[in-house]
Amino acid sequence: MQEPTDMFDIIICGAGPAGCTAALALGSSGLRVGLIEKERFPRDKVCGDAIPAYVPKVLNTISPEYAKKIEKLTARENVSICRIVAPNEKVLDLKYSEQGFICRRMVFDNFLFELARQQPDLTVFQDTVVKNVILNENEVVVNTGENQILKARLIIGCDGAHSIVSRNLSDTKVDLKHCSGAVRAYFKNVKDISEETIELHFLKDLLPGYFWIFPLPDNHSNVGLGLPSQVITAKKINLRKEMLKIIDTVPYLKQRFSDAEMVSEIKGYLLPLGSRKVAISGTRFMLCGDAASLIDPATGAGIGQAISSGRYAGWHALKCFERNNFSNDYMKEYDRAVYDKLWKENKRRSMIRKIISIHPIVLNTTVNLALKNKFIFKMIMKTLE
Repeated sequence: MQEPTDMFDIIICGAGPAGCTAALALGSSGLRVGLIEKERFPRDKVCGDAIPAYVPKVLNTISPEYAKKIEKLTARENVSICRIVAPNEKVLDLKYSEQGFICRRMVFDNFLFELARQQPDLTVFQDTVVKNVILNENEVVVNTGENQILKARLIIGCDGAHSIVSRNLSDTKVDLKHCSGAVRAYFKNVKDISEETIELHFLKDLLPGYFWIFPLPDNHSNVGLGLPSQVITAKKINLRKEMLKIIDTVPYLKQRFSDAEMVSEIKGYLLPLGSRKVAISGTRFMLCGDAASLIDPATGAGIGQAISSGRYAGWHALKCFERNNFSNDYMKEYDRAVYDKLWKENKRRSMIRKIISIHPIVLNTTVNLALKNKFIFKMIMKTLE
């Protein structure tokens, strides 16, 4: 029996922030777009849940209506301060020039998905696992776990750190020197949560990783721990156990969690960092977000980069169809657009990460000086924003 085949102009693999933004960027093009998601919305995604201030601006470049709608999200906690806690427990509060927010991925991703699925020429496939992706001369063929074949002239891989599109079509391999691992859980009733403040706790034995507390509505918090993958492997660290150990044994944190309740499982995830340049496109394909290793090397944040790259992928796809050019050389315009936007910042943040990792005294001294000297404080603010 022949398997059913669906024909599209473009297939987007993955309906997270990158995939949905790419779909939005293609919304009025008239191109037939297939959006494949292995789960069903609303679905959870393990993450720190931090949404940077520039995200509404990116959506605004696609449609001002999207920017207006994102501002109306109610299940969010606005953030204007980043609190750095040094290994010596000195506290430095850095005020952002613009306000971002924390929003559970269950909520935020579903918001973007609902915007995307309203596009007139979009067909959505939920609960659909991609088994493999094959590049032919004139098309890309996607085989799904539903014994269905989807074909398109172009594919956009937005399918995360373990991207099938990248694995099947690109030469990029996972490099632990440019990865971090993290775990996250939700807690209720953590004490002394400051208004509009995210917290990064740099502990002596875990540099350059950090323990975080991010505020959420209804007295909930996103709590997690992230470390470079090489450190995790070399020291054989169990991140779940280490996170609980921190909460139970670091005195100032133990006090804050004394009446707290963990209201979710501790879940882990891989972070492919944007601390190296890799090829993020090729003949008839582009990669976005985590699939393109675009995560902030210093903070582990990835939502903003995913949305930015998704927009560029959607825009470049339009050019490909206008010129009927899907060649490897022409796809490199997408790489240039993404790296022109993100590489300088990622390179700088990668350097910050390396400096922090040298020795606790470096971070302690920096924070001490910033607390005493306004000029140094302003320099740090400029560096981290």
